[in-house]
Amino acid sequence: MTVIQIAYFGMLGIALLGYIGILCSIPHRRKKIFAQAGVCVKPLKVASSKKWMAIAVAGFILILVVPLRNYSWFVNIVLLGTALIAAEIAAREASGCGKAGIYENMLISGTNAVLWTDILALPTLAYENDPETTQVDFKTLRVILNNGQENQILFESEEERRQAVEEILKLAPNLKP
Repeated sequence: MTVIQIAYFGMLGIALLGYIGILCSIPHRRKKIFAQAGVCVKPLKVASSKKWMAIAVAGFILILVVPLRNYSWFVNIVLLGTALIAAEIAAREASGCGKAGIYENMLISGTNAVLWTDILALPTLAYENDPETTQVDFKTLRVILNNGQENQILFESEEERRQAVEEILKLAPNLKP
């Protein structure tokens, strides 16, 4: 074996170990999130998403494609990096899968698990009842975090969103507009 082949298979092995490590961290991530969350005050009806499994499989297929094709080093690194990013996305999605809800200390929806202390504002509450405002989607809630990131939480119905907003404002009264 040449040095290039050793480096090639080393790179492939590191990517595969990283992929497995990220997916094996899912139970630890779930445990950490729900230890912080507290008791579920209101479960949210989010569609049972198994797309994280498809993302994980797609990432694994990307790792398998690298030794089967003769790509350049740069393309191989990009493919392996993309596989690791796919594994991270799948792990985040799987961490909160099936447990969406409003908890004592946190809001969990899809890949979003946000502590009440990390939320800066709920801007849709300030303008949704204004008669001059048009095209407000009453099935979504925008959440602005302290770090400037914006998340959107989708609800099954307007009634569920209204109930969720009431619970959120009870648990975090500082978010009232």
